[in-house]
Amino acid sequence: MKILIDATYITKETWYKSLSVYIFRFLDSVYNTQKKYFILLILPEVKDEINGKYPELEVIVYNPYSEKIRGNRFFKFIKRCKLYKHTVEISGCDTLFLPNDLIMFSAIATRLRKTVVIHDMKSLNEKSIFSFSYWFFWIYYWLLIKNANHVVAISNYTKTDILRFFPKRWEKKMDVVYNSVVIPEVKSKDAGINCNYILYVNALLPYKNLKTLIKCFALIKDQINQKLVIVGKKTEYWQNEILPLIIKEGIENRIIQLQDISEEYLINLYRGADLFVTTSLKEGFGYTPIEAAMCGCPVVSTKCEALGDTTRNLLFYYNPPLDEYALAEQVMFLVKNPPSERRLQLISEEYKRVYSEYKQIKCLLKIIQS
Repeated sequence: MKILIDATYITKETWYKSLSVYIFRFLDSVYNTQKKYFILLILPEVKDEINGKYPELEVIVYNPYSEKIRGNRFFKFIKRCKLYKHTVEISGCDTLFLPNDLIMFSAIATRLRKTVVIHDMKSLNEKSIFSFSYWFFWIYYWLLIKNANHVVAISNYTKTDILRFFPKRWEKKMDVVYNSVVIPEVKSKDAGINCNYILYVNALLPYKNLKTLIKCFALIKDQINQKLVIVGKKTEYWQNEILPLIIKEGIENRIIQLQDISEEYLINLYRGADLFVTTSLKEGFGYTPIEAAMCGCPVVSTKCEALGDTTRNLLFYYNPPLDEYALAEQVMFLVKNPPSERRLQLISEEYKRVYSEYKQIKCLLKIIQS
């Protein structure tokens, strides 16, 4: 069976985002032993990078965003759907695997059997039911699920969320396969930060709730010696809301902001941190608190959306998620009373068992090939 993997979400801009990481981890898992069964559908802008990363993997390059596709937005969309359908159906593959749910024209029906992974439903959860955009995304997800033979949700929370919006009869085509979380071996053990620090790693977007962490840090800055290391690509939200808040609180000299760092460097940041904090309000899975815990770092987290499920109630939590005082209390407690190495080791071992790469790939391949 030949399997076409739609990796057209990956661009130079999205290379380090969580959906791209999900695709890369899947490819890494099958590349050495099963690459002959897979063909990768990619965009021209990442052809050289993909060929460098997976030199023996067969690829199909196509460009739905070419300037040759003309007309208004509606006609461009129709043309892109036709091009996508044609490209998929002449690929020589038997089945189509969509590891992401954000490419609109991938919802179209094709002759290939289709397995689609849905990561979260925030496109609907964030919008009013009376808005045009709500119904636009509802129709898209309805088509995506209707035209799929199998739907994979990345957590029980995500599956439940999907079924809140769509017919319960579709549950029979749905499976839950948790993401794999892989911590690579790294030679260096130096993160290059010569101070104690609290670590935050996530997208710099409003729903990640970074404001609460900044306010919390401002409350306790005089009681601790740690700096706050923030890892995430700079956004308008960072520039327009977070930076002014940092300046207002007078903590510029206690903040270190990093972006576009390597996976190896990130692992060393996890290992060197005194504490990892995630304040996210919306998560379909939540990689970073699990990665941090797997590296032996104490973690403070919310329980919003999937986080209670995926972290398996093994971490330290605070509530309510928008309360900087509740977060400050938990952070201060852990800074003064760090958990034992034995407890951190047990949490790490449990996550490695539950989110093993082998377990995820075995489940996904069974679904895709069925």
